[in-house]
Amino acid sequence: MRTARRIRKHALLVLCVLVASGAAAAGPPGAIDDALRKAGWTLFSDSRWAPARFRLRPDGAIEARSDNSTALIWKKVDRGDAQKTRLAWEWRVDEMMPPTDITVKGGDDRPLAVHVWFMKPRDQLSFLERLRADFIELWVGLPVHGRLLTYVWGGRGKTGDALPNPHVGDGSWMTVLRSGDALTGVWLPESRDLAADYRAAFGEEPPDRGIIALAADSEDTQTRSRAALRRLQFQP
Repeated sequence: MRTARRIRKHALLVLCVLVASGAAAAGPPGAIDDALRKAGWTLFSDSRWAPARFRLRPDGAIEARSDNSTALIWKKVDRGDAQKTRLAWEWRVDEMMPPTDITVKGGDDRPLAVHVWFMKPRDQLSFLERLRADFIELWVGLPVHGRLLTYVWGGRGKTGDALPNPHVGDGSWMTVLRSGDALTGVWLPESRDLAADYRAAFGEEPPDRGIIALAADSEDTQTRSRAALRRLQFQP
């Protein structure tokens, strides 16, 4: 019974961060377009709120629109990219919600966030870790375990701030790359050393990158946002 409680508690923590980023259940039709689905992306949203909407634009950028809504799209990292050190992309925000304190539950809106989930091979998991992973996949619908790094555009924090995630504790860490008052309407480049960020956050060498996700949410402030991301790629 105690083991079951521990598994459920862990799953609830994972669910909380996914809900905060916009993922608890499969989203309704229309919240993600066919082009993104064909590219391997899956949408997850929370039925308590309308879903943010994602589409692949003709210029190759992924657009995220949130209108008092929240959701994320995710896909598994290709095997050839799972051990690459860096992640690079370009993003822009064209409509920004009022900056909030993203370390506070119920106040962590942001127009765009990039999540990278680091996961050990299943045969390296302990019995309890496998039970947790199976429970989360069954209940939440995402095949995740391990730890999460999040790169955020938005909030009141300063660029470079490394912040604890209010929903997951030591299982996740957020880095503010662009604050809520950053320049809008232009493409801005990012390049992160994932291995170095993981070591700084958790004090150990990272396992493989398992899942990548993009999230948008504005339901806490009941406002709107519009952002886009392009040229997302893992690099040696």
